[in-house]
Amino acid sequence: MKRDSKLDELDKDILRKLQHDATISYKDLAAQIGAPESTIYDRTKRLKERRIIKAMVPLLDSERLGILTTAFIRVSIEKISDIRKIAEQIAKLDEVLEVHEISGEWDILVKVKVKNNKELRNLEVEKIGTIKGIRGLYSLICIGTVKEDIRLSIK
Repeated sequence: MKRDSKLDELDKDILRKLQHDATISYKDLAAQIGAPESTIYDRTKRLKERRIIKAMVPLLDSERLGILTTAFIRVSIEKISDIRKIAEQIAKLDEVLEVHEISGEWDILVKVKVKNNKELRNLEVEKIGTIKGIRGLYSLICIGTVKEDIRLSIK
């Protein structure tokens, strides 16, 4: 991944506002920031082209959608040289929100959201557990969530 930190204050203002409300019009965004609408449009387009803005998607309420179980699955693999290949296979699963290669006793950390514990079991046994090269799985089921957000602090 290429690090691209050349953002001026206008870029940062645009990103902060869009993280708060990605549905805001260019006109309203320009008025809030105090810059011409055409400048806001051009800057936003450039931020998308540079992949600083990867996508603009709604934040869904999983509980209101009946997706009630959040879990973290620690994955142990047989050969560390296979870590990327295995992580990429796990990442393709619909229930998977995040996949991280980690250091320590376990090799991969996976965040998932499913309707219930039965779906979690099926995900682990029938999908993740069948991936070649996995030695073991260890699940941590969340019993409450204090904060869950994807917005970044932009300084």
